[in-house]
Amino acid sequence: MPVTISSLVDRPDFIDACAAWTYGQWGVGSTRTLESTLERFRQAASDSVMPLTFVAHVNDRPIGMASLFEDDCELRPDLRPWLAAVFVHPDHRANGVAGLLIQAVEQAARRLGEEMIYLTTTDSQNLYTSHGWQHAGIVQYPDCDLYLMQKPLT
Repeated sequence: MPVTISSLVDRPDFIDACAAWTYGQWGVGSTRTLESTLERFRQAASDSVMPLTFVAHVNDRPIGMASLFEDDCELRPDLRPWLAAVFVHPDHRANGVAGLLIQAVEQAARRLGEEMIYLTTTDSQNLYTSHGWQHAGIVQYPDCDLYLMQKPLT
């Protein structure tokens, strides 16, 4: 079945799935609550500026997501915007879905006039490198180090 990429603006019915994935993957153990995560995705569904979220789906079943956020790294407030919350359901990994979502976010950032985009990852740098991203340093948190990556959009 073909995968479709839609903006959360066009598919607000996917807000709950995006919030659940995000909270389950990154929110537990952080200062975020499920309600604040839901609110962030409600904002992403409200108009065509940041935050923006794109959802991969097969018919009416969401299978993945990725977002464009103004900020996503409290230790690097000097950098913006960010590719964030890239998630593909385990049943649909290794099928190119993440690449489609990454491209959707990059295109949205270009449309908004951005010239560079950033992300942090603990262990997916090979995925991003294969899509033209470059290593840009390490962000050191007390409990872990994250790889900082960047991609020129011009």
